[in-house]
Amino acid sequence: MFLKRPKASTDQRVRSLLQKAARRGSAEIVELAVSCLSRSGDSTWLRSRAIVITFEECWPLAAHLSIDSGSSSKRTALLRVTTNAKQKDAAGLGALAYAYLEGDDSMLGCIPDRAALKIVAEALRRPADFFQWTLAQSPEGEQTEVIQSAKRYLPAATWQWDKGCILAGAFLAAKTDTPTIDTVGTSAEQFPYWVALDKHTPQGKAALAEVAKQVKSSYRRLIWASFYFESACVNRLSPSPWWNAERLWRLRRAGLSLDAAEELWSRARPLLRQRLEDEAAALKESVEAARPSCFVPIQQRLV
Repeated sequence: MFLKRPKASTDQRVRSLLQKAARRGSAEIVELAVSCLSRSGDSTWLRSRAIVITFEECWPLAAHLSIDSGSSSKRTALLRVTTNAKQKDAAGLGALAYAYLEGDDSMLGCIPDRAALKIVAEALRRPADFFQWTLAQSPEGEQTEVIQSAKRYLPAATWQWDKGCILAGAFLAAKTDTPTIDTVGTSAEQFPYWVALDKHTPQGKAALAEVAKQVKSSYRRLIWASFYFESACVNRLSPSPWWNAERLWRLRRAGLSLDAAEELWSRARPLLRQRLEDEAAALKESVEAARPSCFVPIQQRLV
């Protein structure tokens, strides 16, 4: 699949860092990444990603989503995701619906609801009809707010799989009880910068290819093992059956069971971490260098 080439000034490392930090609850790193991306002129991507991250990592929070052209609203949305538990059913259902729309039905044996899959897949074809239907299905309150947010912000998603995630959030709001999302707070642990250097960065791709040879694995198997057992790690995960189904399906397509993928990653992880040590230090230095002189970490502001 052809992906649009990023502009020369784009720092894929910081883009990747932003989502990994939001997932793991590292609020200070999220704020630093937002500052770096805003300063480098990556504000359009940052707006789009703040929207997608909200639906992908914790879709019920989309009820409170309000994004304008300023950096403050993007930071607020991202920090809300960062400091709460994650609910990833919109990510799982959206990814599976996109694959189904593309003609892959291999997930049908491991999903919670075939009708839901087909509805979200069809929503990718006819979003206007879908929103009319979901709004008619939904009671008043936060469920309607999630659907309205999905309708408002769907055009901001660049890729079809991101659109699928947003549409899945609207479907879940219309047809399921909105789960309670617990506040988790911010992580005080030192952030492992090397996890940002995954398949979304040139440094990560090269390292993964080399380590795959070392552990006698295919590159494809290793990238999916690394994603589900490292890149996708979150501070706390609420029950997310669609996410679990997507993970099982994706690993099976790569020829891996959950146990086999975990075992592969346990062998590859220390090798990859060691290989990326210098690159991770350089990323940390780059991000810290962009720290505003007036920057006050969120942990101190909350005291």
